[in-house]
Amino acid sequence: MTRKRQTPLHYRRTVDDMQIKIIHRYISLIFAALWAFQALTGCLIVFRWELDDAGVPGKHVTFDRHALGVRLDALVSEPDPQVSSVWAATGRADRFDIFYSRAKQDRTLRVDGHGNTLRDRDNATLSDGNIYDRLSGLHMALMLGDAGRAFLGLSGLLLLSNLALGLKLAWPRAGQWLKALRAPKGKTAMPFLYGWHRTLGLSLCVPAIFTVTAGVLLAFDDSLTDLLKADLPQPQTPKTASEHRLVQAIAPSQALNTALDTYPGATLSGFSTPKDDAPWYRVRLRAAGEMPRIWGMTTVYISARNGHVLTAYDARQAHKPARKMLDTLYPLHTGQIGGVAGRIVQLLIGLWLIAMIGLGVSLWWTRKRLMKKPIAR
Repeated sequence: MTRKRQTPLHYRRTVDDMQIKIIHRYISLIFAALWAFQALTGCLIVFRWELDDAGVPGKHVTFDRHALGVRLDALVSEPDPQVSSVWAATGRADRFDIFYSRAKQDRTLRVDGHGNTLRDRDNATLSDGNIYDRLSGLHMALMLGDAGRAFLGLSGLLLLSNLALGLKLAWPRAGQWLKALRAPKGKTAMPFLYGWHRTLGLSLCVPAIFTVTAGVLLAFDDSLTDLLKADLPQPQTPKTASEHRLVQAIAPSQALNTALDTYPGATLSGFSTPKDDAPWYRVRLRAAGEMPRIWGMTTVYISARNGHVLTAYDARQAHKPARKMLDTLYPLHTGQIGGVAGRIVQLLIGLWLIAMIGLGVSLWWTRKRLMKKPIAR
């Protein structure tokens, strides 16, 4: 009886690593341009609020809810422009962007904390900081809406799997970590490129995996919200025709004051005006003690008919773990959860990914060129 020959364990591991390396290499080459574009646009918008605001003249003044409310009342009372929403333009919530339309032209009015005009721009142009909004749209959805978000979510899943494959290949043996993290000393192209590709990969791969995972989940956040039944509380949509008719007896300033009084110490993040199918003001706040982020998630819905609080969501007291997880995705992906230091880390991760793609493509090109060279006899 013949005995079946056993394949040595180290040989099987070598074969497995070779297969993983081939998969890792060709997935990277196919999606390199897209991932580099995502990383580059991500780097450019990490500090988009500060970069945009740096080009806006005027002094920073402390937010005055009454003065801003008076300005909003005056704008809304006019037949033209039509104000749709207001959003904090900086992390300090002392400047605001008022989104409105005039003569079927979408525009954005930047005001200070007292409602004084600082900038009025046409959203169709790339001037006056609008480039940052375009970059953000490209980074999140390639300017293609839901289809673009889904496509980037799927590409993010491939990036996530490729990072895991690369980490497995680069993982040092026990006691070899210090050596693996040292700067490579190879003088020829192949050892030099491979060494830096591995060393850099090990340095930031784990935090990059967390960042990419959060980005992938953000791409499917609507589906996840439905799947996990973690919708934010909001008023019931009007059912009858009479309820659909918008009766706006409450001025924006009253709704703003009611929302801020509901959560003392909060700052204004966003403010949406009523519509026929949504006869209420939606006010987004960043409540004191809420998770660090540019725009808070605490939300108050106020009836446009009588000024009563219809429903409210306190982001600090999210009872459903799924809701708390979804609230964490955006500040985690952007680094806002760690303040300025966290955003710097995200910038470094973006630059790291660009460098990894550059080294990987260079490594593949150098290997291909060397293989074409005739062997000297």
